Amino acid sequence: MNGTTLPADRPARIDARTAARLAALAAATFVYVTFEVFPVGLLTDMAHSLDVPESRIGLLVSGYAVVAAVVTVPTVALAARVSRGTALLGSLLVLIAAEITAALAHTYPMMVVSRVAAALTHGVLWSLIAPAAAGLVPRERVGTATAAVFGGASLASIVGSPGTTLIGQLIGWRATALLLALATAAVAAALVWALRRRPDGGPQEAAGPREEGGAGGGGMDRRAVLTLCGVALVLVTAHFLSYTYFAVLVTGITGSSGAVVALLTVFGLAGAAGTFLVGRHNDTAPRRTAAVTMAVFVAGVALLLPGFAPLPVAVGATTAAVAVALWGGAFAAAGPVFQTGIMHLAGDEADRASSIYVTGFQIGIASGSALGAALLGGSPAWLPTISTALATAVLLAVLLRSPIPGAPARASAAAPTRRGE
Repeated sequence: MNGTTLPADRPARIDARTAARLAALAAATFVYVTFEVFPVGLLTDMAHSLDVPESRIGLLVSGYAVVAAVVTVPTVALAARVSRGTALLGSLLVLIAAEITAALAHTYPMMVVSRVAAALTHGVLWSLIAPAAAGLVPRERVGTATAAVFGGASLASIVGSPGTTLIGQLIGWRATALLLALATAAVAAALVWALRRRPDGGPQEAAGPREEGGAGGGGMDRRAVLTLCGVALVLVTAHFLSYTYFAVLVTGITGSSGAVVALLTVFGLAGAAGTFLVGRHNDTAPRRTAAVTMAVFVAGVALLLPGFAPLPVAVGATTAAVAVALWGGAFAAAGPVFQTGIMHLAGDEADRASSIYVTGFQIGIASGSALGAALLGGSPAWLPTISTALATAVLLAVLLRSPIPGAPARASAAAPTRRGE
């Protein structure tokens, strides 16, 4: 493909080899998110098995986020001493150890150890995964590449979370954690393959020097990055305030715990659709995409509220399904929207900006989960009520302050179809 140029009105395409490497990065996000939200669908079973209240299992999610928030910036700085590929592989090896520890956990403190271990390298993976993806594609395709990698997180919602919930109900959550460890080992092997040196002897971009991984040149706009991270933090808080207690909400609305797996699947499928749609539009109209995404999120969590009214069971269940679909699709789309914005604002400091974003994201998870645990003592309807209020504030911020940067300038007509070739 050397010397091939693209018309000025056509963006560069992502070739099959690059797509395969992006798929390996997406698989890494899949297993990490699956373990991160592992307690969500199995909350009641884990509480019973470990002989603790459900709220303490919920705190495993917020505690995980607190640890990740505290250690992300220093661990990313430490990881800068090695290649991205080595750092990403190391994070997966730590995740495997954490999953095995969970499989062996017969006490709550041991489960806490498992969660802390995984949280220690969570920020490393999530801070480096988007810059690694950005380094594989032309600048005008960063949004597409980011959405592709975040597709792994959406797949975790479709297959990972409902899958571990279903398998956990069949064989127990400990055995399920062991199966997840085996899956993570397979992903680690795929990552080694994806990040190996190219047949022509050139280095893989994802394993190359850090300064080459940004979405664009120049220094980081720190004020804009912090503003966008703050907006994202509020949305994540709104999401995890209700999502951490998804099983409790669904059971309260439908009157049946059997609906949890089905609605988790709806949530995940909608997330896949949201990720696909954002990948198509985020490169060309990021601000409009952000506004639509936030509006759909507000509508989704707000529609959970009628489920707590005295409605016929069929009406309540249908409303809940629509609400979960809108909610899941919007939250999955929000990740690429915010992360791509961070990448374009970061200039040559993509890893550092991403570590700030990931720290804010984890603070949002911890805040949402902890606030949800406090509200759970009253009516479960308080969860979507507060989530709706926070999400509405985010929507207003997106509409009035425009924290998402506009679309980047397209590469010149003489740009090669693949970077580095």
